[in-house]
Amino acid sequence: AGSVGGGFRIRPGKGVHLVFDRRLTHFSVVTEAVDGRQVFIMPYMNETWIGTTDDDFYGDLDNMQATHDEVEYLLTAIERIIPSIRSQRMIGIRIGVRNTIHAWGPSEDDLSRSYEVVDHSGLGARNLFSVIGGKLASFRQQAEDAADAVSRHLGRTSQCDTHRHA
Repeated sequence: AGSVGGGFRIRPGKGVHLVFDRRLTHFSVVTEAVDGRQVFIMPYMNETWIGTTDDDFYGDLDNMQATHDEVEYLLTAIERIIPSIRSQRMIGIRIGVRNTIHAWGPSEDDLSRSYEVVDHSGLGARNLFSVIGGKLASFRQQAEDAADAVSRHLGRTSQCDTHRHA
């Protein structure tokens, strides 16, 4: 994208979620893991999700797997509030990588979840835009800001209005 040497770097963070076959709770609950990080359990449709880990990841994005330690980390944290969690039926594991804005030094948890919409024109990649950073909870705002940036680039004055639609 023309950003080598002067552009934008990310610090990929691997997040693991455990998926159970039914609702184990009707409420989202946040607890602490053994290292003080937050772990949640939440109903999602007719399932229950437990998550999440947050560890630097520089491996193969096409071959991500949860480690035994990552699964144990999450189960051990949730056992504090649901002691029978290990007897429940886990039906899947979801893994993703966050595109956190790069920072050297802070732990994964301390990295900013802010985001930037980047116009790569000044970096030699005309008409290319990227959204770098952010988190899933703010995806709609990120998309709106990206749409507005592209509209400005195209010389349009209209603003994104998807937030007004269901």
